[in-house]
Amino acid sequence: MHSPPQLIPKEHAGLYCGRLEEILLTHGERGAERFLGRTLEDVAVRLSRVERCWQRGEVGALRRTARALSEAAGQIGLTTLSRVALDVSQVTWRNDPAALAATVSRLVRVGEASLMRIWDIRDETV
Repeated sequence: MHSPPQLIPKEHAGLYCGRLEEILLTHGERGAERFLGRTLEDVAVRLSRVERCWQRGEVGALRRTARALSEAAGQIGLTTLSRVALDVSQVTWRNDPAALAATVSRLVRVGEASLMRIWDIRDETV
């Protein structure tokens, strides 16, 4: 007996490295490290909050949190995460639970991949 094929979605974590360079030039090495650390923590907290809002059915809070996540991700060059968070915010306006579930699931995957990618970059430079 064969198992049915499974979909195992993988997401690309788009990163605009030019933004990281801008942060370094603007804030200096120590300031950039602090800014990046604070913003990464903010992104992680907001990503967790998005999941929690979705699980609780708090659509308004989900919309606001996804929008704020998009802004925070954009500040540090996490382009794909920023775009997908905006997608979630926009899908909340529709009455389409399947689309919202799929988009939130994608956001979580992209968020995890993005955080791992930027932490890897930080580890390489330290």
